[in-house]
Amino acid sequence: MEAASARNHEGYDTTSYAVPGRLPLYTDLLFTAPAAGTYTCILKVNAYTSLLGNPHLTVKAGSTWLESDDSDRAGAHWWQNPDCASNATTGTCTYVGAAPAQPDAWVFYNDGTVRHKWEAHPDAVTVSAQANLGLTTCYDETGSCPQNMWGPPKGPGAVVDTRFELVQLDTTGHACRTHQHQISRTVGDNAHHTTGYYALNNITIEPSCGTRTFLMRIYVKHVSGQRVKIDGAQRNGLTPLTSGIAFNNF
Repeated sequence: MEAASARNHEGYDTTSYAVPGRLPLYTDLLFTAPAAGTYTCILKVNAYTSLLGNPHLTVKAGSTWLESDDSDRAGAHWWQNPDCASNATTGTCTYVGAAPAQPDAWVFYNDGTVRHKWEAHPDAVTVSAQANLGLTTCYDETGSCPQNMWGPPKGPGAVVDTRFELVQLDTTGHACRTHQHQISRTVGDNAHHTTGYYALNNITIEPSCGTRTFLMRIYVKHVSGQRVKIDGAQRNGLTPLTSGIAFNNF
């Protein structure tokens, strides 16, 4: 099992990163062992490019790490949206923006994902959730989007409003308490692939709702600029670029 995060590097002198020239990437993974045994976890870094010369990626010592929790996260659940190949030729990709795209979308909810109602563990004191959302701009002639989604030549980028939600349901299956992490994101055409990170920590399980059942979803609304593709699982579903985790806190 694997998960990934991706973004095109915008140059050694870029000022849009926390440290100029250093592109921060994070990814999360919930691993469920298929059988008892010993497993190896790997942090793999790849530099994909068609540029001439010898461009390369340097992993910075002291600021690159693989962190794991080997305790049993009883009842934790993993979400990922449908397959969506990098070149958009296979799978079911979701697009937001001007027609023929849709103006907005709910990831993990109305994008072809099977809606999962997650039950918090009976002994959990609180719950937490986190998600990674992969977004890609569809500028003119990009290989990441079909031609009918292409916009103007590279340059304008896109702006989207996003909202990560963990919704506790009532006994009728409707929303009782909604917890959210909301942020407006700019997706530059140079970055092209941009990953947004979200977290909701130590959410109280409200007894008055009558259930310990939750829904996870991410709302994405196009505001301006290029159409945007919501990256899905690639390599026949093996490598999700958009994913989420919910887990219990005891």
